[in-house]
Amino acid sequence: MSARTQAYAALRICYFNGIIPLWRSPLLIAAVFLTPFSFLFFLKVIAPPSLFPYGVVGGVLFTALFTGNGMLNDCAYLRLERQLQQVFVASPVSPLAYILGMALSELAFAIPAMTLFLAILVVVAPVGPVGVGALLGVVLLTWLMATSLGFFVSTLFQQLREIWPIGTLVFSLLSVLPPIFYPADRIPAGWQWVAFLAPSTFAAQLADAVTGLGGTITTGVPVLDTPFFDLAMLLAITLLLGAAALFLARWRES
Repeated sequence: MSARTQAYAALRICYFNGIIPLWRSPLLIAAVFLTPFSFLFFLKVIAPPSLFPYGVVGGVLFTALFTGNGMLNDCAYLRLERQLQQVFVASPVSPLAYILGMALSELAFAIPAMTLFLAILVVVAPVGPVGVGALLGVVLLTWLMATSLGFFVSTLFQQLREIWPIGTLVFSLLSVLPPIFYPADRIPAGWQWVAFLAPSTFAAQLADAVTGLGGTITTGVPVLDTPFFDLAMLLAITLLLGAAALFLARWRES
């Protein structure tokens, strides 16, 4: 199949797994909104007003990160319950087209929530078009990272009942404990190194930097205290997880 045909196949997979379910069950959009808006609500009620813009940016990143959880559950369900992945394996559709199509379908669920968060951000913080564009770039990388991780993890298990707790645990650890909804410099100095164990920390610091919020961790090493370092790490982790999804994932059942 040509590159154009593979791209068309990815779009059709997105339509099948993303657009059709949204069209038939619009309440699915509300499910995507629920968790990040709950965090934002409590942040508005109990935190100082200066932290609210961080919560809005965190809502955008949280939504992007949880596309990975949706990817994990959908891919595992289609592989184990519906045996659909085996159909694609036997077809001319490439692994890249399949992963990209599934990832785009998860993005379709996330776009409404992201759009509302971005609209709120423009109102509560002085973020111009350049800042919004840069934030969208960070969101794109975060989505690619999360969906690559979600697909790879989905191929490691043989029973659906194992998937739900593992997926919830992995993506909750990536999106709740790291400095997503709060500035990274609020972490006590002795524990700041722990934040860098989560790849989402680099995305959060980069998002706060490009939107002008600041609040990033200062290590004292100049090369590590720049947005370029966060961008380099986010790119490296995204490429690493993408390679794992393409070349290390188990495509066929034994």
